[in-house]
Amino acid sequence: MASVSEDSLNYTAEEEKAIELFSQMNAASNFETVTLVTDELTAVQIAKLATEELDLSGITVKTAWHRQVVSTSLASIIGTVSTEQAGLPEEEAAGYLERGYSMNDRVGTSYLEKQYEDVLQGVREVKDINLDKYGNIETMTTISESQKGKNLKLTIDLAFQDGVNQILKSYFQSELASGSTIYSEGIYAVALEPSTGAVLAMSGYSHEPGSDQLKENALGTVTNVFVPGSVVKAATISSGWESGVISGNQILTDQPISFGGSSAITSWFTAYGNRSITAVQALEYSSNTYMVQVALKMMGQDYTGSPISSTDQLEPAMAKLRGTFAEYGLGVATGIDLPLESSGYVPAEFTVGNYLTNAFGQFDNYTPMQLAQYAATVANGGLRVAPHIVEGIYANDEEGNLGEKVETIETKSLGKVNISSEEMALLQEGFYRVVNSNDSYSTGRSIAEGAAVSISAKTGTAETFVTDSNGNVQSAINTNVVAYAPSQNPKIAVAVVLPNNTNLNAKTSHYVTRDIINLYHQLYPTN
Repeated sequence: MASVSEDSLNYTAEEEKAIELFSQMNAASNFETVTLVTDELTAVQIAKLATEELDLSGITVKTAWHRQVVSTSLASIIGTVSTEQAGLPEEEAAGYLERGYSMNDRVGTSYLEKQYEDVLQGVREVKDINLDKYGNIETMTTISESQKGKNLKLTIDLAFQDGVNQILKSYFQSELASGSTIYSEGIYAVALEPSTGAVLAMSGYSHEPGSDQLKENALGTVTNVFVPGSVVKAATISSGWESGVISGNQILTDQPISFGGSSAITSWFTAYGNRSITAVQALEYSSNTYMVQVALKMMGQDYTGSPISSTDQLEPAMAKLRGTFAEYGLGVATGIDLPLESSGYVPAEFTVGNYLTNAFGQFDNYTPMQLAQYAATVANGGLRVAPHIVEGIYANDEEGNLGEKVETIETKSLGKVNISSEEMALLQEGFYRVVNSNDSYSTGRSIAEGAAVSISAKTGTAETFVTDSNGNVQSAINTNVVAYAPSQNPKIAVAVVLPNNTNLNAKTSHYVTRDIINLYHQLYPTN
């Protein structure tokens, strides 16, 4: 067939309008109602169409709807809806059409709008239409009535969410005023209900290094990744148990570890001399070298001070370590009811050094949501449950407001950590002693200062480096905490992430954690 000449494509403005309207009409299936998108009509135009309805068979005027997202700290997780002009997303159109959608239907394109599109969209009226041989309608029977889209109720109480936001903002701005977070990317916190996975708060502020401005960024809790530091050590000990290289509350010697003259790996308290410590104490004191020795044993080697004899077991050992981490939700999707969450940064290529430092949280990167799921898994005794933002799905009442609940979002189990209840109890004891021990080596005692309830936690610092405005490289730390409270029968699990703080002795994340838990206890004292 001969191609269309350019001359034949020169349409008048009126013809272009007709083509646009025809294209919109042609996008719908037979017997579907088509919404013709126009510029906003004037009152005179609407009146004219109304008076000429008899001559414009099948055409009527209706107003377009707009999704209004209230400006709250959760606005970013609501997501967006396509316009009638855009209709179905091209890459997903085939799937929507199979489900009865039309090309110009408006659908959720991100976050909650996309995740719960089938619920929010509503149900079309279905008719059985019989035609005669000339194509005329003989009979038309309604099979099912149309229904409005249902409603979502979130698990998050704005009073708590906004309170957590205020805590994060206040502490970050204080650190910013002192200059210690001027090169930080922001601050983030997630709170979960350990037994159900209900999201209690997902709060965050992003910060452009060098700026004095903060921007709300709740989505950063599921999209941004950070080096976790020592908070992961319970997972490392678990991996040692699962691999059979340590047992129970095993004693190892915390000591400087180096291989053939390499820089020594130490714990923060190594300067006070070698110490024989248990697995519980390794958590309480945050021993790096205990974790390195566990990792070496998983490679089939004990630390002797000599160079590593073989790396044949490096990849299997890393696979085992990461496999256990995944049982807690680290390095894998958490299963949250939001599309496009990050599963972390877990490089495929690594060295022996990367593997050993990963044992104390200095290689793979995780999101704050993953760290919160990890805390919740320890809190509830080893069951990994999917976080969820939606509490339930509700119908509409007669006025179109929130009606009766038609579906509860049930707890979704994703698996259980493969250790015994006795071993899990040792991890929980370690978390408790981090905060509540009188031992001067305990790393989280500042969390207990002013705490309204008993808190169990694991603190973590990850060494980082930042470049200042003069091009000079400075040492910094990611200061992170995973925690739950009360220590017995926990109701809240928390993860706090504050990256690239140049105050190397900062306890900011400790105080943020305590204040979040205190706020929860204040708002919900019966819990």
